[in-house]
Amino acid sequence: MKPITKLYLKTFLLTGIPYGLIMLGFDLADGDGFRLWKYLFMTFFFGITMSLILVSFHRYRLKKNGIQEITNNNVGVNQSRNLKTGLNKTDLVNKLKTDPIIGKMKMTEIENGILLKSGMTWKSWGEEIKIILKSENETDFEYQISSSPKLKTTLVDYGKNLENINRIESAIKNIA
Repeated sequence: MKPITKLYLKTFLLTGIPYGLIMLGFDLADGDGFRLWKYLFMTFFFGITMSLILVSFHRYRLKKNGIQEITNNNVGVNQSRNLKTGLNKTDLVNKLKTDPIIGKMKMTEIENGILLKSGMTWKSWGEEIKIILKSENETDFEYQISSSPKLKTTLVDYGKNLENINRIESAIKNIA
């Protein structure tokens, strides 16, 4: 099964079934009783609608971010990439502070790297970006950049975490 099809199915199941159960609970609490076809219809209608809207927009944003082929690695909300650069941790922090978007994020130095936290936007509830030093030589440093949503139950992020990693890579490499 293709990764995008799995995401459509996952979104359908994780939105439709809870919605149907919540509506069933409300109807039982109101004394309306149980009608199987009503709840099956509500579950399928809501699940299909949410799946089509959310995943289609997620897919559109991935394509807009330059993703030609959607794979298991780029369809998810947790993104990670290794990056080699000549910047040590101090130079890296200074470089990131000059970026107009990354510089506005809350930046905390952690043991082997940097933790960035973004605020809430229309695309997400915020992200946590970790830049961890994996290895260092005299002139080369390898960092692992990972970006994840703050809200762990996020199903789709509309490519926001992939955008974060691309933006950090561009800032480090001075790509406009």
